[in-house]
Amino acid sequence: MTNNTPGRKQAFSPLVPLSLLVLIGAMWGGFFSLIKVAISDGVHPVNYLFWFTFLSGIWLFAAATLRGLQPKYKRSHWGYYLRLGLVRFTLANMILYTVQGKLPVGIMAVIMSFVPIFTYSISLIAKVEKYLWLRAAGIFVGVSGALLIVIPKSSLPDPAMAFWVLIGFGAPLLHAIAYVALSEKSRPADADSLTLSSGTLLAAALFALPLAIGLGELQAPSFPPTKGEIALLSHSCLAAINFYAIFELIRIAGPTYMTQANFLSVGFGVMFGLLLFDESHTILVWTAIVFMLVGVALVNWKR
Repeated sequence: MTNNTPGRKQAFSPLVPLSLLVLIGAMWGGFFSLIKVAISDGVHPVNYLFWFTFLSGIWLFAAATLRGLQPKYKRSHWGYYLRLGLVRFTLANMILYTVQGKLPVGIMAVIMSFVPIFTYSISLIAKVEKYLWLRAAGIFVGVSGALLIVIPKSSLPDPAMAFWVLIGFGAPLLHAIAYVALSEKSRPADADSLTLSSGTLLAAALFALPLAIGLGELQAPSFPPTKGEIALLSHSCLAAINFYAIFELIRIAGPTYMTQANFLSVGFGVMFGLLLFDESHTILVWTAIVFMLVGVALVNWKR
């Protein structure tokens, strides 16, 4: 793992951020399939959310302990953990898990590709980035692709899915808000990516626990585990690696560069949907996918 001692200037091979980008994109594409398996097998979204964040946080905490690191719990750290845990993990993932049970894997992967578009749009509103016509064109093209899925009744296998498509866009929107608000400048100066990701996931579990209890959906994994629970456990282990990679890539290359993993995850997500779930899409949906990916490419053109 990369040495990320605070205050030390480091030089990275261009292959480091690129490798992390591909790793994150491939894992994200596969996660849509794992979520689909778990929710379709009867694991309730809020129960999935709690165990996923709790277990992923525990795996990362164990890895940090083995390396002689411990998550820090000063006021500045708790503020970071709670803000990111609530927005990026608890709220966004609750939407993702709920909607993934209603939509094809490929469609949800395409929806999540909107993270770069939302990230740039919010950055414009917050005056973090300047207006560029090419990026503005990317937003227009991407939104046009989304409308091709939502508006025509013949684009989806079931017209009722259009409602869930609209709800699904809340997940990339919340991801974008978190990435803009919680970049390198806002992370605590004396913490590394491993402890930050661990503390953030455990903070997200704190939000998810009372929600699961209140809805009466908190259930411990059974033994032997069901197919859905195996998918959940696999997701938590792989996601621990994934979240550490996300924190490292944001630290090394910035939040906008990291969001390009969503571009790669679309390809992996659609591929897994075709291979594992025998999904098929109409011409309108394939056209919408092209529009959305072109939009994401234009927003990220200079990168």
